[in-house]
Formats: sequence, C-alpha cells, structure tokens
Amino acid sequence: MVALLIGSFLNLAIHRIPRTESLLWPGSHCPKCGHKLTARDLFPVLSYLTLGGRCRYCKQEISLRYPLVELLTAVSYILIYLKWGFSIEAVIGWLFSAFLIISAFTDIEEGIIPDKVTYPGIMVGLGLSFYSIGIKSSAIGSILFAGIFFLAALLSKGGIGGGDVKLAGVIGAFLGYPGAIITLFLSSWGGGLWAGVLLLLGKANRKTAIKYGPFLALAAWLVLMYGREMGDFYLWLCY
Repeated sequence: MVALLIGSFLNLAIHRIPRTESLLWPGSHCPKCGHKLTARDLFPVLSYLTLGGRCRYCKQEISLRYPLVELLTAVSYILIYLKWGFSIEAVIGWLFSAFLIISAFTDIEEGIIPDKVTYPGIMVGLGLSFYSIGIKSSAIGSILFAGIFFLAALLSKGGIGGGDVKLAGVIGAFLGYPGAIITLFLSSWGGGLWAGVLLLLGKANRKTAIKYGPFLALAAWLVLMYGREMGDFYLWLCY
C-alpha cells in the first residue's frame, strides 16, 4: 500500500515538475476541470477502476499513466524489498527507482527530462554511494556515462537530448562505471529494437527522434536488480 501511495506521489511529480508547479500546493485536483479531489478520488488504482477511468466531476478521461505508474512503482519496490529486505541497499534502490520512473514518464509525455529531477538525482546518487558502490566508482560512472551521451548528443545533432545526458549522469552516480557500461549496451539494444519496430510499422523514418529516456531508465533498473547476473552470463558466453 505504501508503494502505491509513493506511486501516486510520483504521478504528481510527473505532471507538475515539467510545468514548474509546486508539489505541495495546491492540493490534488483534476487537470482537466480543476475540481479539488477528495480522498475517495485518490485511492491508488482502485479509484481509477471504480470511476471507469473518468473524472468524477467533469467525466473527462483520466490518463492510463496514473494507475500504470502506481502499479509499476509498487511492483518495483516489492522486488527490491524481496532482494534486499529493509536495508540501505533497498532504500537506495527505492530512491533510484523513483528518479527513473519520473524521468521515463516525463520524457514519454513531455519529451523532456527536467533538471529538477536529474540534478538532485546526481547529488543523491553521489551522496549515497558512500554506503554502496563507493564515491570513486559513483563519480567516475556519472562523469563517464554523461560524457558518452554528451558526445552522442553532439554527433547525433538532436537525436540525443540534454535530458538524456543528465539522466546518464544520474544512472552512473547510482550504478558506478561497470553498471553504466552494461546500461549503455542494454538501452542501445532496446532503443534500436524499438526504432526498428517503428520503421517496420511505418510510424517513423530514419530521421525520427526516438525518446531514449524510457530505455535508459528500464535498462538501469534491470542492471540495479540483475547486473551481477548479467555480467556473469556475459563472461560465460565469452569463455
């Protein structure tokens, strides 16, 4: 239940941060009609289902993103708990997941990854590295991964955005340089596969910009959870 409520807060951040609105005031309201929402309107997932996906007051459709983010947050937090229990590793994983979810969905909806998400993410990742991967690995990972994406942004002439560069910095700060490298390969594979699907369906051409943030976020979360297993599997394939 707590994870679902956190997911509800992440939804608030996804909607308000790109619009430079406060996360604390005003209270929750319908983005279509502006009507103030009560507790019965805000119960994670259940309210969406009981209302049939529509606002109680103006009957406008509620974005599917709301229950999706709540469920995604709950599932990711539960999996992290099952892996590390109540520990500093779990807390780091939960915070990292929150930054990734906000980044991915703001990129999907708005085509940006706000500095108000990425800059604090880098700082938190570096600060918590003293309890996990170490400040050296964290700093090198952040600078290296952001540097790779900065170079890619220059070469792609708009294919990679500044938000992607800074999200890479967040990922490097949390995962260190070994995790950043695995994330690079996974996200490139996922993004390339998605671009190929869009080309085949005729929904994109070779000049279409692909929103890369979601692929970075998904790859980073997989590395957080299963990076060691991925590394062992790669070594097994090589040797």
